[in-house]
Amino acid sequence: MLGRNIREERKNKGLTLNDVARITGFTPSYLSQIERNIIDPSLSSLRKIAQALEVPIYIFLAEDDGQHILVKANERKKLKLPNSSIVYEMLSPMSNESKDDMNMVSMYFEMEPKCWLSTEYLVHKADEFIYIIQGSADIYLMQNKYTLNEGDSLYIKQNIPHNIYNDGKDVVKGISTVSPAIF
Repeated sequence: MLGRNIREERKNKGLTLNDVARITGFTPSYLSQIERNIIDPSLSSLRKIAQALEVPIYIFLAEDDGQHILVKANERKKLKLPNSSIVYEMLSPMSNESKDDMNMVSMYFEMEPKCWLSTEYLVHKADEFIYIIQGSADIYLMQNKYTLNEGDSLYIKQNIPHNIYNDGKDVVKGISTVSPAIF
């Protein structure tokens, strides 16, 4: 599903594998293997591809084409990104048409102990709000480290390099809201 959705989005944009390779710095062969579901990209690679195609990542992970107004708890879309131990549940409606029709996306997440959100610092053109429901997480903003415990929250302005680490022994549960919807 992931590779097929990337290929469809690339073709909808009228781009070749070489075009996307030039923008991302990946080889056309690597991108082709992703599109054919031979290999799974890392979260950072998936973000680069999404940025190159100017779409939020969830477009690649969506299973249907409908817009939703109400998101029932038992019907949330669950996302487990390749090469990541983090599980996301979409709290806000998802749209597959374009990044312009959603102003924000809100996700529930769970992080396993001794786990990073990403292998690299994340930088995106969107503000992000993180709220910790359970556990404790270290949030790194450039050189600064903030430890958030249950009930704590942090607002991260766009283009600030950041990452999250669960240094504890228990699963961290939280909510992340990103605006505009780039994820």
